[in-house]
Amino acid sequence: MGMQSTALVTGTRGGIGSAIVRRLKHDGYSVCGIDLPGLPDRQEDWPLELDLLDFAKDLQKREKTLRLVREWLGERTLDVLVNNAAYQFVSKEHPLPVEEFDKSYGVNVLAPYYLIAGLAPNLTPRTASVVNIGSIHNHLTKPGFLVYAHTKAALASITRGLALDYGDRFRVNCIEPGAVNTAMLSDGFRGNDEEKKHNLESYNPQNRIATPEEIAELVLLISSSKVQFLHGSCIDISGALSCRLHDPI
Repeated sequence: MGMQSTALVTGTRGGIGSAIVRRLKHDGYSVCGIDLPGLPDRQEDWPLELDLLDFAKDLQKREKTLRLVREWLGERTLDVLVNNAAYQFVSKEHPLPVEEFDKSYGVNVLAPYYLIAGLAPNLTPRTASVVNIGSIHNHLTKPGFLVYAHTKAALASITRGLALDYGDRFRVNCIEPGAVNTAMLSDGFRGNDEEKKHNLESYNPQNRIATPEEIAELVLLISSSKVQFLHGSCIDISGALSCRLHDPI
């Protein structure tokens, strides 16, 4: 009997992150999860409390976190790395605060990059799968989402660049969801959530928005040994919303 497959997921208490953890554990993975300190109901096998902004900007905290992950792995290698955690700042008031650019870029871009680069020696050679959770905002955005959109575009660029730089050592792909039924989506509406959410659902070609479980299923599929040629791809999972000319919400 071989060793249990391993996965590391960031942002595990969010709607998408918790669904990814549940799906991976259901498929037999041992899961290490990273999220902010003080959050209840952690379901990972090895939960780590960490602000990813600190991970991105503080070398000592970064090295300590990588050391803790390696301690969890022991003699095992890491089969799946999912960069899911994200910070979203919404505002149409310019100039935007520089600290919001700093925090958004740190959490959404630098942290995923340093996790991939830092754990590259621990990823299972040739078969490991890195999945970055991007966004439809890489291509199409809305008023007020400038900071969030530019970080998701940067994450897509990192996906492509690292796929080339690491070549056949492991795979790197990106999922770009449209609207997903999470707390982050509701927070983005800023008031009168239910009416705006209903309008968004009705505007989607399928007359609904995605569930976190659907994103988790795609993560598992991408990480499957059956699609090893999928590498450096940014995959749209917007329910055909990205085929429309505009989103009136």
